[in-house]
Amino acid sequence: MDFLGISVVSKFFCLFRRLVFILMDCLKKLKNRYFIGAERRCLFLRYGGLFCLLFCLLAVPWRAEGFSTIDFYRAAKKYKSVNPFGAAVHCSHETGNWQSRLWREGKNGAGIKANRAWKTLGMPYIDILSEEHIGGKNVMVRSSFRKYRSLKKFLGDYSRKIRDDYPISAKHNNNIWGYLGGLYKGKYGKWATDHRYFKKLTIKAVKLAPEIYGHAWKKKLHRQFETAKGFGILEKWQEMAIETAMGGGS
Repeated sequence: MDFLGISVVSKFFCLFRRLVFILMDCLKKLKNRYFIGAERRCLFLRYGGLFCLLFCLLAVPWRAEGFSTIDFYRAAKKYKSVNPFGAAVHCSHETGNWQSRLWREGKNGAGIKANRAWKTLGMPYIDILSEEHIGGKNVMVRSSFRKYRSLKKFLGDYSRKIRDDYPISAKHNNNIWGYLGGLYKGKYGKWATDHRYFKKLTIKAVKLAPEIYGHAWKKKLHRQFETAKGFGILEKWQEMAIETAMGGGS
């Protein structure tokens, strides 16, 4: 735990001790006013109140630190087939900023489906009702998704899928826009058929860039955009989506 985490915990226990003293004082006053000579009832009130206070405090999900996009980015840097920033953007969007049930219970950051082969091998999976874009409409569909024991297991499978099914993304793994654009040109189709999906990814990339790239994030995004345009990776509508997300122009 870092210094900030220790400071937060220290303040919490100081506050807790103060609340206990206040509660004890209140119970003592109640005893002197209403329960003179009634020691048993006083003890009941005292320890009953402390129990209730402890129960309420323990019921709150106190956490010194949580999983973040930068954690994912650092882990993804070990895998050659992916652009670590692009993968972080992609999976942060898919998981609703690491809050989805599929991420919490299955460490599946990209909504990778559990096909028949996966199930035949006896691999774990989770059935979830999710929204999919079918026939021009968003419909709710119950699907089976792969379940992973760890982030490392997921990234290994995700990296293989990018390498095998999205070769353009793998080829341009040093360019955020080329990587995201490649998700629309897979061997077996697009990662998501809805154009709005790509637009959401570009907005997410601009939002997360300062956290990943630091103060030079604007220059890096614009430089990679010019490179992607030069290579002809992107379609015109994708270029417009990126320009809009970045505020138009350099």
